[in-house]
Amino acid sequence: MSLIIENLHFSYGNLSVLNGISSYFEDSTFYAIIGPNGCGKSTLLKCLYGYLDPSSGSILIDDKNIKKMTHKKRATKVSYVAQSNDTGFDFSVKDIISMGRNPYIKRFASMSEDDIHHIYTAMDKTSTLAFKDKSINELSGGEKQRAFIARALAQDTKFILLDEPVSNLDINHQTEIMNTVKSLSKNHKRTIICVLHDLNLAYLYADFVLLMDNGKVHSIGKPKNVLTKENIKSVYKTDVTILEDRNGDFKFIVPKI
Repeated sequence: MSLIIENLHFSYGNLSVLNGISSYFEDSTFYAIIGPNGCGKSTLLKCLYGYLDPSSGSILIDDKNIKKMTHKKRATKVSYVAQSNDTGFDFSVKDIISMGRNPYIKRFASMSEDDIHHIYTAMDKTSTLAFKDKSINELSGGEKQRAFIARALAQDTKFILLDEPVSNLDINHQTEIMNTVKSLSKNHKRTIICVLHDLNLAYLYADFVLLMDNGKVHSIGKPKNVLTKENIKSVYKTDVTILEDRNGDFKFIVPKI
């Protein structure tokens, strides 16, 4: 299953946010979308999910334009985890995760054994089974984020979109979430498209990095080829030092002071 963006444009009124984005997302691959604030990262993700309607261009899943899909059909192809996931209601964790099955349940019908299987499989893969009966409002930030990732997994889509899933989390919970997401791509054949601010997390976890600047794709490729001093200077207007381990396997990016 493929996801292709062709010459995508989007504006908020007179403010142009996406300016001719084109890209191809390979199957079972982890993509990190990075770039400075205001460059269009979250807007791109919302267009891919169908929450926002581009002014021109197309988004194709298996050569089918998502504009021609019903909301329910699109929800069987792409799932989305927002940056902020406040529900406003005191749902249990299991209730939240069960919502991922809504696209598959006919009106007035009950859940099938297959639905229940997907829910419990999602909880198992995201380590949320232990607190399934807790209120979502009782959870820590990391636990809550895992619950919403589990909902996306229960939705059983090939493409999972995540908007800054580790923002405002401590390093332990950041690692926990990123390991979970990486496992979904590597071991469970999901294509992950994840907006990140932390360049080091993008380097460590992503198979490919899409670097955006002013609503356009500045560069896309393997992390070591995109996260260079030259590219970072060009896009972020910041000088950095890139440190390598002895084998040159991992780079750590720090600003020059």
